[in-house]
Amino acid sequence: MNDQSIAIAHGNYLERGGAEALSDELARTFDAPLYYGFGSDEHASEDVDARSLYEDSPLSAVKKSVFLRDLYYAWNAQRIPELTDYDVVVLSKNELSWYVPEDEQVVIHYTHSTPRIPYDLFQQRADSLFSRLYAFVARTMFLPNTKFPDKFVANSELVARRLRRYWGIPDEKIEVVYPPVDVDQYESRDTADYYLTYSRLIPEKRIDAIVRAFEALDAKLVVGGAGDEREELERLAPDNVEFVGYMSEEEKVRRLGEAKAVLFNAMNEDFGIIPVEAFASGTPVLGVNEGYTKYQILDGENGRLHDPDPASIRESVEAFERDGVEWDADEIAAFAERFGADRFREQMREVVADAVEAAAIEPHEKQTTIEQL
Repeated sequence: MNDQSIAIAHGNYLERGGAEALSDELARTFDAPLYYGFGSDEHASEDVDARSLYEDSPLSAVKKSVFLRDLYYAWNAQRIPELTDYDVVVLSKNELSWYVPEDEQVVIHYTHSTPRIPYDLFQQRADSLFSRLYAFVARTMFLPNTKFPDKFVANSELVARRLRRYWGIPDEKIEVVYPPVDVDQYESRDTADYYLTYSRLIPEKRIDAIVRAFEALDAKLVVGGAGDEREELERLAPDNVEFVGYMSEEEKVRRLGEAKAVLFNAMNEDFGIIPVEAFASGTPVLGVNEGYTKYQILDGENGRLHDPDPASIRESVEAFERDGVEWDADEIAAFAERFGADRFREQMREVVADAVEAAAIEPHEKQTTIEQL
């Protein structure tokens, strides 16, 4: 694989999140340039050669609308001349997977999830005529793109199931490689007297249910993160809930290490970086019993599971206050090693090497016989 030229192709870089951190790590792993659609270099790491595909487009204003942005990708991402000279393209996310690859070009699609509203969140989120129409069109139009990749990499076993169910991808074309977490930067500290939750403050994270759960608890909650819901969350929060806003990496590491436990309530999470960061800190997680979260948490051992409503979250906190969990901080931190960045790099190199080998064309030797002479 050493003589193969590789490019990483990511969707939007409109914010800094887990998918963006993963794409940066892919670029480092293969010492490759990172192409992205809409966004800004400021959301990429400084050591990554990030290159925007669409920022100079006269139609770049469509990035403000999710619907128009998706239409733009559906048309423009089919043809990306910047990618055609590479032997291997590793796609991250779905926006650029409209790309029609060159004949012998190897494509690996790292899939964070199949699109959420058209598929796994359809029953919960497609509650209007427009959203149902959007979901139907997305399912109909996108399916042919799933034929292009030589290999799919799912970020969890749950997403692998989505690939099989919704896109019909066979098992032999799917590998599971967990997202990279720099587990070595986290450490357990002396326990402080508060619980912690943090994320983007948006409806899908369901922080409101966590905040409401503390209305009748004799315990303190610290809420980290920024987002559209902050003002409303502060309005409904009781006195034992403190909002600290966006946390620097240093503050996040400190709070993760000293919190009694981390609460996590995201809707049907496809993987979930936050629980892993907590585990790497030796800190238990009280998490929602759905999505991949219920597979990360071993109930009663490294955390506790609850339903997404305030009453169930309150019961989980009370049970933790009373009984704790079985594992100590060292055992919880050891559990997080399976999600480390070194393991991610090793597995992704193997996936790409195997895909290149499997895609190689080896003609049959020409047989010259007396009859042909």
